[in-house]
Amino acid sequence: MVETMVETMVKTNLTINLTLINELKIKPTSLMEWKRRHYLTNYLNKNKKVKIYLISAKQYGRTDVKHLKYNHDGTLMNCDMPCIWNMTDLDNLTPEDLKTADGLFCVDRLKLPNVKSWDGQKFIRFTNEPPSNCPWCYEMMERFDFLSSYSEDSNVPTSYIREDPIDWLERQPFNIENLSDNSTFVSFIASHWTDFRKDWIPKLQAHIPVASFGNVYKNTDWNVHSECSALENITSYHFEDFKAKNCIIAKYPFYLSIENSQYDDYSTEKLWDAFKLGVVPIIWGAPNSRSYIPHPKSAIFIEDYPNVEDLANHLKYLVKNKTAYLEYHQWRFTKAWSERFERKV
Repeated sequence: MVETMVETMVKTNLTINLTLINELKIKPTSLMEWKRRHYLTNYLNKNKKVKIYLISAKQYGRTDVKHLKYNHDGTLMNCDMPCIWNMTDLDNLTPEDLKTADGLFCVDRLKLPNVKSWDGQKFIRFTNEPPSNCPWCYEMMERFDFLSSYSEDSNVPTSYIREDPIDWLERQPFNIENLSDNSTFVSFIASHWTDFRKDWIPKLQAHIPVASFGNVYKNTDWNVHSECSALENITSYHFEDFKAKNCIIAKYPFYLSIENSQYDDYSTEKLWDAFKLGVVPIIWGAPNSRSYIPHPKSAIFIEDYPNVEDLANHLKYLVKNKTAYLEYHQWRFTKAWSERFERKV
């Protein structure tokens, strides 16, 4: 009798688990479905450690990996399952290492073993760049089981958001009362030239000054703000930890969030840093970015103005009208975020 009950319970649990596993094979389409996937993943794998090797990712390692936090047993914190995450070069892995790896995580470039070490092993490609910026990031995709990218159409969508946006709510909006009549109130930082940047920025500068700190139309030195320059000097590359860059952006009420290309879902730190730092982004980028910013009135879209002069006049109006400017920051106080923004987070 007892054995029969145990057998029944085991069969029932196996059936339930199989049902849940099949559910995980379906890609979520809403925030609630993503949350349920996280819950199910944790439920089904809470006692199993997964080992992943991060290979071919020196640049990724310099920026993102250093933000990861670990438990005492070497597993990642805030992960749906106990996950051991090792960063190394493929050439450093022994055959035994490869046999014990559940997955190989490849950033941008293709660098994989010729064959998998066992049938269940997964090859994962990660890139946050679109095809026009990084065509080699999409080469030989047939070799990969999963793609993780900025695109909502990828197997595991991700984003350039690197902090908890809850902290953004505590950031005080830029105080426009600190501006003088002759203050420059728009900043821009970009390293790479694009046709749009080359053509459009001079048109804006014909109406208002723009403080540009990057390679594109650079007209302002970092040392114009000594405290920001000091942060730059303590790193070998001033975008490495973003402190100097963030310091600069926070000095101006508006930031030109002009991406290097236009793809759905493709929004980089050029957009998210503005929200984080208490300033208003002026957006040119993903055609659908309006659908996933924190609030419909949290940013200014270049496309909403018939010409550059009208946009410049609107910016001039905002810096003279504190109430109107603060309307772009009301989302910080309402905490009413769009679902698509929460999915980005």
